Amino acid sequence: MSPISAYTFYNLVLAVVILTIGYGIAGLKDRRRVMFLSARIALLITLLLYPWDFFAIRLGVWTYPKNPGLTIYGVPFNDSLFIWLCSFLACVVLLKVDRWSTSNQTNTERYKAVEENGNNEC
Repeated sequence: MSPISAYTFYNLVLAVVILTIGYGIAGLKDRRRVMFLSARIALLITLLLYPWDFFAIRLGVWTYPKNPGLTIYGVPFNDSLFIWLCSFLACVVLLKVDRWSTSNQTNTERYKAVEENGNNEC
């Protein structure tokens, strides 16, 4: 038996990919804020979804192999890590889309104001 399961290896590779993509998407200007905010929101989502996994496993909705790796009250840690990673990436993307749309809206309003002031001066 290997010291690390295939699913754990998959999650570690996915973590490297998602964290790298998130770091790149976050941008230079507010990278720290976006990364920390996304991590906190992802943690909250993971904690809110943990009971779903717990009860689904207890009720037999789904099962795991004999040794799924590290578990927290019967829920494999890999599942919680996967939920956190997906939530983190979604938060980074949504925060940047919001920032981009707010920035574009502000620029559009600024251009309209300049055009109106320019037309009034003539």
